[in-house]
Amino acid sequence: MHETILKEHQLTTCISPITLQDIRTLKELYRLKAETRELREPIVRNIIKQRVVGRSCVESLKNALYSLETIYIDDDTGQRLLKIDGIKQIEVDLTYEIRELQKDIYYLEYGEDKFIDYLAKFIPEFRSYVNQGIDMLRGKRFNAFVTDRDGTTNNYCGRYRSSIQPIYNAVFISRFAKNCCRYPIFITSAPLKDFGILNVSINPSNTFVYAGSKGREFIDLDGHFNSFPIEENKQKMIRLLNDRLHVLLQDPFFEKFNFIGSAMQIKFGQTTVARQDISRSIKDDESSAFLEKVKSIVREIDPENRNFRIEDTGLDIEIILTIDVNRENSSIKDFDKGDGLTFITSKLGIDKTIGPNLVCGDTVSDIPMLKKAVEMFDDVWAVFVTRDEKLKKQVEEICPNSYIVPYPDILLTILGLLSL
Repeated sequence: MHETILKEHQLTTCISPITLQDIRTLKELYRLKAETRELREPIVRNIIKQRVVGRSCVESLKNALYSLETIYIDDDTGQRLLKIDGIKQIEVDLTYEIRELQKDIYYLEYGEDKFIDYLAKFIPEFRSYVNQGIDMLRGKRFNAFVTDRDGTTNNYCGRYRSSIQPIYNAVFISRFAKNCCRYPIFITSAPLKDFGILNVSINPSNTFVYAGSKGREFIDLDGHFNSFPIEENKQKMIRLLNDRLHVLLQDPFFEKFNFIGSAMQIKFGQTTVARQDISRSIKDDESSAFLEKVKSIVREIDPENRNFRIEDTGLDIEIILTIDVNRENSSIKDFDKGDGLTFITSKLGIDKTIGPNLVCGDTVSDIPMLKKAVEMFDDVWAVFVTRDEKLKKQVEEICPNSYIVPYPDILLTILGLLSL
């Protein structure tokens, strides 16, 4: 009888198991990562439903891990190499891809308690940070939970297309969204889809409001799409910009920027193109030269500097359409996550008088989101993931009820344990 019950509750949806693969090209890497997403998504769904995960799923993840670990390593540089096409090669740092697969395998094989012990072995002062965070937020049910993704609830990856959400990550944050929040909202600078946050997330359906392009576009909990209105002339300008950038990235001297970090992302009212990645695989002079080339294209299209704003993060060049603040005096500003949060709360009809509300971020681009939340809501709490003392001080000045942690896995563990 016991075996029959186990069989009924076992995950048997590993329809397309992942086999060992000889990965030699970037295209093959991305295809393997897509396969891990297809495998991971139903696993998360079934864990949340308290079903046992079949052994074949774990074996598939191990096959994916081994396929990554055996990618060719250059003897001289010590870097893994993948072909872009028949001739050209690129160095790839697969730390994120390998590390997150290792974590998922451990999580599935040993369970949540031992997995948290496992994290504590590698993250300094892990338990102290987690316990303090739980003490701060214990017993609260949040009206709105507004969070960034990369660097906040998800570890950074060298290439956005490879940053598939891990299983443990999705279980922890989805459980928190379901059990502790009324409006769980992701606001990210990445596009919504093709290729965006929806393509790398594996949270169960109808769990989060997903907002891309800093909140200019979002899908609500019922799957309805909403977008911030853009004037026709500005739409024409950003289409022209995108065409010019596509041509630039076909230049043999600049084409390498297609394959690092965020690559080129066409968003809603914004375009992002990477000039560096977290592994710093591009020489500084080449990265700077590319930045200046992009700036010159923007100046040619918008010589009066009224329609675009450029935000350089050091890794990404973000070219953002401005919005009108006051038509009478022609004042304009770039669209930020604070504007996105205003748009989303208005569309969803979120009651601003209800609290508490939780905001999470990791960079200065999340500060407008925090400022707007403090301005709109009566009761705001914040957890930021950073080791930057300047940013830490800024967060604490804006939101007295704030807490700073150094790594995304600490924040995830706090949220996961709060939701039990």
